[in-house]
Amino acid sequence: MNIATGAMNTLLPKLGELLVGEYKLQNGVKGEIEELEKELKGMTTALHKVATMPSDQLDEQVKIWASDVRELSYDIEDAVDTFMLKSKRDEPATSFKKITNLFNKLKTKHQIHGVIKDIMDQVKKVSERRDRCRVDDITARTTVVDVDPRLEAMYRKATELIGISKPKHELTKHLLEYDSSSKKQSNIISIVGFGGLGKTTLANSLFQELKAKFDSHCFVSVSLNPDINKILKNILLQLDEKMYSHIDEAWETKQLIDKIRDFLNNRRFLCVIDDVWKESAWDTIKLAVQDAKLGSKIIITTRNKVVAEHAGGGVYEMKPLSDDDSRHLFYKRIFDSNDDCPADLCGVTEKILKKCGGVPLAIITTACLLASKPRNSQEWDKVNKSISFGLENSLDVDNMRKILSLSYNDLPFHLKTCLLSLSKYPEDELISKDVLIWSWLAEGFITEETRPAGMSLQEIGESYFSELINRSLIQPMGHDDRWEDGNVHACKVHDMVLELINQLSAEEDFGTTYLSDGQQAGKCTCTAHKKIRRLSLHNSNKSYASPEAKEQLSKVRSLTVFGMVDSIPPLSCFHVLRVLQLEDCSGLGKNHLDDLCKLHHLRFLRLGHYSATELPKSIGELVSLETLDIRGAEVKVLFPMCFVKLRKLVRLFADCVELVQGLMLGDMKSLQELAVVATPEVIKDIGNLKDLRTLKINFSRTLEITESIQIFLPRLTNLQDLEMDGFDYSTTLADMQQIPSGLQRFVCYLNMETFPSWINSSMLPCLTTLCICLRFEYLQPHQLDRLAELPSLRFLLLDCSNHSLRLQKLTIHRGACAFRSLKHFHFFSVSMMPSFQPGAMPHLERLYLEIRADLKRSDLNDLGLENLHSLRYVTIYSYVEENKAVVTEALKDYPNQSALELL
Repeated sequence: MNIATGAMNTLLPKLGELLVGEYKLQNGVKGEIEELEKELKGMTTALHKVATMPSDQLDEQVKIWASDVRELSYDIEDAVDTFMLKSKRDEPATSFKKITNLFNKLKTKHQIHGVIKDIMDQVKKVSERRDRCRVDDITARTTVVDVDPRLEAMYRKATELIGISKPKHELTKHLLEYDSSSKKQSNIISIVGFGGLGKTTLANSLFQELKAKFDSHCFVSVSLNPDINKILKNILLQLDEKMYSHIDEAWETKQLIDKIRDFLNNRRFLCVIDDVWKESAWDTIKLAVQDAKLGSKIIITTRNKVVAEHAGGGVYEMKPLSDDDSRHLFYKRIFDSNDDCPADLCGVTEKILKKCGGVPLAIITTACLLASKPRNSQEWDKVNKSISFGLENSLDVDNMRKILSLSYNDLPFHLKTCLLSLSKYPEDELISKDVLIWSWLAEGFITEETRPAGMSLQEIGESYFSELINRSLIQPMGHDDRWEDGNVHACKVHDMVLELINQLSAEEDFGTTYLSDGQQAGKCTCTAHKKIRRLSLHNSNKSYASPEAKEQLSKVRSLTVFGMVDSIPPLSCFHVLRVLQLEDCSGLGKNHLDDLCKLHHLRFLRLGHYSATELPKSIGELVSLETLDIRGAEVKVLFPMCFVKLRKLVRLFADCVELVQGLMLGDMKSLQELAVVATPEVIKDIGNLKDLRTLKINFSRTLEITESIQIFLPRLTNLQDLEMDGFDYSTTLADMQQIPSGLQRFVCYLNMETFPSWINSSMLPCLTTLCICLRFEYLQPHQLDRLAELPSLRFLLLDCSNHSLRLQKLTIHRGACAFRSLKHFHFFSVSMMPSFQPGAMPHLERLYLEIRADLKRSDLNDLGLENLHSLRYVTIYSYVEENKAVVTEALKDYPNQSALELL
């Protein structure tokens, strides 16, 4: 399912299943379904053509046709899903029930015949409109922007530049460093960041200040749809305008590249390649400049981290402006100085700046908009609110939206759909990666038909999430947590991106969001009344008591409620709901969920902060449920016996659960991901879940932990992710004879009293993440060697916090297997200090050290940070306040000061 084709991607396979599945349809019905399938495939092709065209270049009738087809696809899928569910529903096998069931099946077959006939009538009408609109004649055209709204950044006066002095100083130092004896030194540096963050401004400021120090220089913009030959000609003109003022228009790409290479040979040059979107564009341009010598430098700016890493060299990630710089930039655009801001505007100014999030483009745009408004708090507050709702229009706001829209327009269809789904979240919401991906799966945004071989649907979702981060459209969260495992587990959406996707979602009729004051997020430009397919309520008390309101809910596929609610719309109104996400159920009683049994299509159920003592018995009727997430329950929750009827359940995440006596968790063979509290019954049952991929288990003092683990772990041969916690309990785990060989992540917050012999390269060849707490005096060299030999290890957390009388060095040597793949290393200790020798951890990017002993300067003399050539982030944390001064003094000559953080 995607924004371009509605439900076509998930609908067409279901029609194929109806034809070949065990539904025993009459021949006449099969023929109609075949005709329907053929017609819908033609419509899908036409929808893809329409989607490649910019919206403002489409005829209004074509837009209406495309919208009608998408709406029709949803309705058809709802009808097909309902029929398939009714056909497959199990009934007890009594004689009377058999007769009743047979009658119902006959009735269902008769109904599907009528439904298909009605659908075909609607499809034919839509097809006739397609012919009248000449949709199939549409050809894709390149987006044309009359005036590039980013040009202002190129010509901004130096006196107007705020907040770039620090990054400019750091990059200047890097760019001017040149050591002719160094063969490893890169001549490329990429500036990466969110649209509007000031990448072009920073690159241009560097260019203007440094170009005189080079023999030749050029600054070219690549843009979203680059004309490579035009860019290469522009480079030649800037290198020597006189020589190349009359470039032969017949020159091909290779000739242009050869001319540039010849010119730059034996010249020290500075080249800025601005706004690179795709790796392929850089791959061509680099052919002209890649042999840079004599200290030549190439600066790339891009929104996409993957492009920056592909280019090689250093990567500089731009940060938002500080609060003080944001305030300074904002006031500079409206007043002569900060002191000129009236006192009554200070409060609303802080709200505006918070919304701008340190992004210069957003600050300047909003300031320019306010400069034309009366200077009173009421007017400014109106602007603040109206921008969030997408209601404010001005040239500055339009330009900002164009810049942000470039990132959206560059997305493939499936990522546009995933990004628009984020419009349901409130401002500043911390969004769990897992919850987001599970909702994508439940809505069909990720399907089996698009799954590459060897990848699970969950892994595809994670790749989508990572790509949105790499494109700077969502902000990764959680990096600074010292217990993080190197992966990003949550994100936020910048307010300006949220405003954009709210607007796009409303225009495309993708989702409907009601805010606490009853207003709808985003401004819908369509006049026709559309059905609500996705509904999000933010502390909303909107009533759905009227028949018209209840009818609106009948087509809703996703309902998300944020904020504590004491009531929700009646669940019996949601006939086709796939996703039910209630983030705060603390005000709901069990009876509010009695109608769960009516949600036969429900695939994902999240009950955040659930406060009832048991789940409703009707939960057993959710025949389609694949994911149940009740993490964060406020009391111990009793699962009813009927829970085991959920035969399609793939994921159960519950950190406060009590299973009723006799409930056989091991019978739920579809479970692949499980988070649960350990009990004797659970320990026994887990071993029967042969398809389990992820297990997060919490132990209590009532269990013998080591013995319990030895019961179930050897039997889980497909396990990939294991996380164990026990509230500071100890265990040995030293003599495990059998470990799942495919284990990729092992996180254990239990205190290990000895080093496990099974942590070695032969038993854990696939392990990428390892977090362990060692509670013996010292980690021995041979034990460290075993860790170093793990071939796939990317993240290592060692908590060696036993107390000792003296500080000991933990020497990390160079070697063939000396942590060759490691990228993140977190080390906590009272009695050990690492010493990184030359060649150790060659790919390490992030280092977190927590040293709890009193330090002397001599203790840090051979820390060896300078030997970690790939290091980009260093955090040193100490409980002892005096240690900060010792660390600062000891590392004052460390060359990469910008990477250091002392806590």
